[in-house]
Amino acid sequence: MQQGREEELQEEEEEEKDGGPEGALEKSPFELTVGDVYDISSVVGRDLLQLSTGPRVPAALARLQFRIVRVLEMLEALVSESSLAEEQLRMERDSLRRELEELRRGADRGSAPQLNLGPDKMVIDLTDPNRPRFTLQELRDVLQERNQLKAQLLVAQEELQCYKRYIMKSAKN
Repeated sequence: MQQGREEELQEEEEEEKDGGPEGALEKSPFELTVGDVYDISSVVGRDLLQLSTGPRVPAALARLQFRIVRVLEMLEALVSESSLAEEQLRMERDSLRRELEELRRGADRGSAPQLNLGPDKMVIDLTDPNRPRFTLQELRDVLQERNQLKAQLLVAQEELQCYKRYIMKSAKN
């Protein structure tokens, strides 16, 4: 019986060296997986079992105490992160409600609501005869086509000059 217990303790020490289930206790709470949670519960359960049956109760008690404290720290980190995210969402919701109320009040008064468009946005008055009607890409395409047509016109004018010279020379002969 004593030899079986010693082999079990040696296996546990080897698992600790390899990372084993104890490796889950070393992870950040935000990196934990479901498997890690089961590993942690296995480690704590094993330590509880050692407390009730083992001769090395003080060592097992100290190890169990450390692991329980670590689990509580992980839970605290998760809860505080969750509370922080919840508070941020609550603040964002309240801000959106205030903005909506301001827009509704502006609409009730008959005035047009002020829009916060940002740096990359532009308001276009559709009744303005000088408003932009084409996208930048469409203008680039039109300019490129115009340049191609100009080049073709120059080539055609040069050819015409050549034909005129040829006709003049033929008429003199």
